[in-house]
Amino acid sequence: MHPFINLRYSLQVALLVATVLFGAAACQSGNSSEENKSTPNLNEQASAKDTSEKEAPGGPVMVELSQAQYDMAAIQLGQPTLRPLSTTLKVNGSLDVPAQNLVSVSVPVGGYIRQIQLEPGMRIRKGQTLVVLENPEYVQLQQDYLDTKAKLEYADLEFARQQELSRDNVNALKVFQQVRANRQSLQAQLAGMAQRLAILRINPATLTPERMVRTITVPSPVSGYVTDVPTNNGRFVNPSDVLVQITNIDHLHVRLSVFEKDISRIHSGQKVRFGMGGDATLEHQGTIFLIGKSIAADRTISVLAHPEGDASHYIPGGYITAQVDVKTQPLTALPETAVIGFGGKSYVYVLDRKDTKAAMYHFRQVEIKTGVHENGYVAVTLPGDVDPIKTPIVINGGYGLLSKLNNSEEE
Repeated sequence: MHPFINLRYSLQVALLVATVLFGAAACQSGNSSEENKSTPNLNEQASAKDTSEKEAPGGPVMVELSQAQYDMAAIQLGQPTLRPLSTTLKVNGSLDVPAQNLVSVSVPVGGYIRQIQLEPGMRIRKGQTLVVLENPEYVQLQQDYLDTKAKLEYADLEFARQQELSRDNVNALKVFQQVRANRQSLQAQLAGMAQRLAILRINPATLTPERMVRTITVPSPVSGYVTDVPTNNGRFVNPSDVLVQITNIDHLHVRLSVFEKDISRIHSGQKVRFGMGGDATLEHQGTIFLIGKSIAADRTISVLAHPEGDASHYIPGGYITAQVDVKTQPLTALPETAVIGFGGKSYVYVLDRKDTKAAMYHFRQVEIKTGVHENGYVAVTLPGDVDPIKTPIVINGGYGLLSKLNNSEEE
């Protein structure tokens, strides 16, 4: 064969082989591309699966528990119930002392303080000696009493004698009348002096020249606690000066300041829960007994309540916060253990579904609004998508779900 023809034949064969190889490669590439389009790789599958299980932003917050975790958390389910709870009115006030229980001790006749041993906060019994006073005037009062008493004894004898003489007309009637008038005057003077001595705690019936004293004791008129001692030993006190102030706290009352717009909701007999010094636990109770009839400059009205229980630890004038039970009505309530406080909000957990085959419990976190707390229950307002009759709510063990949720977020 001619050489040129052989070369040409070889080139055609080579071109044919190249075309066949290129076509096969193209077909393989096309099949591979179609397979890639129809079947994603494992990483893409895992990513898509994670995306489908993750809740959308702003969606419900879910918590899953296995059967073992459910048992360990001691989960208890229940539904809200209607309970008679009291709606309350929050007010402020103070502990006050009735006027008859706040005593300022003074003396009718002044004197020098010779003995005083009082400190604020001391417990004082009725009749206990508060101070000892000394004054020459005390001696003069006793002397005048004894002198007048002696004159009256003579006047009594003279009156009897003149009365006998007047019967026999021996003496003029005018003399008898003068003696009688003088006797009556001495009787009045002696009675007045006896009262002054009695005020000073000196018994005129037993007073003799040998029993005259220059000091007097001032006893406590009531039992209570010393709240102020504005004097000191050796000082001269006048009748207008206060020796000591005593407060009887056996009958303290709570003075509440209720705004004018709320006074129509207040009446006698309502219960009050209060705490002292800003105590939010409101562990003390009382009953309203008096509503004021005047409005202060801040548009509040004073309402008085009797506190219950022991008042020995109360401090008069102390600031209090209080709640008045203004109305009792049936409200939707849950046990306080069902409400979970977190981040300044209140939540409950509802059972969204139970996977029996996998033994998994799916709970949903629901934000709620709370109301009055009373006797271990709290009034709640549930969102509209929660049916309180059909939806089981976690009434015990909710903090275990919160802990599980927080741990999941950290992971």
